[in-house]
Amino acid sequence: MNTFRIGVLGVSFCLVLASPAQAFDLKKMTDSANAAVDKASESADAGINKASETANDGINKAGDSANSTLDSVNGGMAVSGEAKALVDSLSTDLDVSGQQAAGGAGALLAMAQSNLSGDQFSGVLNKVPGLESLLGGGEGGGVASSMLGNISSMQGVTKAFGALGMSPEMVSQFAPKILGFLGDKGVTGQVLNSLKGLWGV
Repeated sequence: MNTFRIGVLGVSFCLVLASPAQAFDLKKMTDSANAAVDKASESADAGINKASETANDGINKAGDSANSTLDSVNGGMAVSGEAKALVDSLSTDLDVSGQQAAGGAGALLAMAQSNLSGDQFSGVLNKVPGLESLLGGGEGGGVASSMLGNISSMQGVTKAFGALGMSPEMVSQFAPKILGFLGDKGVTGQVLNSLKGLWGV
């Protein structure tokens, strides 16, 4: 009987000793699992941050490229004379920048120069002093002159507008404003009608 009692006590003692070990192992497993979760979370955050930085770099490069194109179109264009009043009016009325106003007007005038007779276009230039500066004729206007000199159709005009960051639809807003300005300066009705036909007004 005593031997049986001693055996039972021994088994009980072993169970008591094993319980802390089991509890210790469970805590260790929990800590390991938490550490793994934390590491995975950190890796995911790092991946998201890297992807965000890559996307931002792409956006910045695209913006720089667009600005570079804009600078090329308007490189050295110095608007002078009464043409400045036209540019200021376009910029204010159509909510575009001065560069966009000058470049857009220059594109339409370049198309006119390519399609009107020499006498007709000279009549336009004579009525608005400084208008030739919109064609890159001013000091340092070589880049603008070489680009605008290639415009002979509406397709070329819309391409220039795109390079300036404006939609093709903006052409239909520029043309009437320019025609109104030229009419106020005394450009003849015959020339204005020719311009209307060219610009689709």
